[in-house]
Amino acid sequence: MLTTNQLKDFSKILKINDSVVAREYIQTLFLKELYEEKYSQNIFFKGGTAIRLIFGGSRFSEDLDFTVNENIEDFNNFINKFFRKVNKLHGFTFKKRITITGLKYLLTANSDNANHSVFISLDFSFREKVLKPDQSIIITPYPVIFTSFVRHLSAEEITAEKVRAIMTRNKGRDIYDLWFLLSKNISLKKDLIEEKLKYYQIKSFDQKALMDRIRVFNRDKFVLDLRPFVPINERAKLPDFFDFTLAFIKTKLHS
Repeated sequence: MLTTNQLKDFSKILKINDSVVAREYIQTLFLKELYEEKYSQNIFFKGGTAIRLIFGGSRFSEDLDFTVNENIEDFNNFINKFFRKVNKLHGFTFKKRITITGLKYLLTANSDNANHSVFISLDFSFREKVLKPDQSIIITPYPVIFTSFVRHLSAEEITAEKVRAIMTRNKGRDIYDLWFLLSKNISLKKDLIEEKLKYYQIKSFDQKALMDRIRVFNRDKFVLDLRPFVPINERAKLPDFFDFTLAFIKTKLHS
């Protein structure tokens, strides 16, 4: 684990609470161990934490999300052995959580330096195949050295999943993430989005329907959802940033 001084230093540099620093360090360490395994070629990192660690997103995240292109029995055999290995190396414990789809686990890391336990939800989805796989090298400020590529969904596919999230749930972080991805000039691929929407029996993608969903989102809910995940010096700006985000996305959709 990070020392007390390291936690304080990273907290100052990143302008975020030390509990968030501890969580991101554990996320990074878990990914490093996972992608050193040969089997991980079939496990694709995605979601908000992937946006931050691979694409340089400014929002911190609490979960690790993956799509697995393997049958669930083979994956179970692998992941149980892997968890035992990581437990011996780092003392992390893993508890299976009840879920309707896929497999979920709660990673717990105990640290005297952080003055509290770190909890990370691990979500492994088997419901869909990866459409555009990619791989990257993660370079991190933490004392973690990657020696393997991290397999992940492409930027376009992650963006398609973010569009689907906005269309099917109400979380401010999804709007924030879509703003970030569009600000990096990542395109909305209609074919990818419509493939993602099939899971929810939505037959076609309409940019107007997307904008309508975003336009009616509650500003206070946006601020409340994002506040724990952005640097401390940016939190007071979130109400105004909500208005900017909506205007920015509207401009990008009509460009």
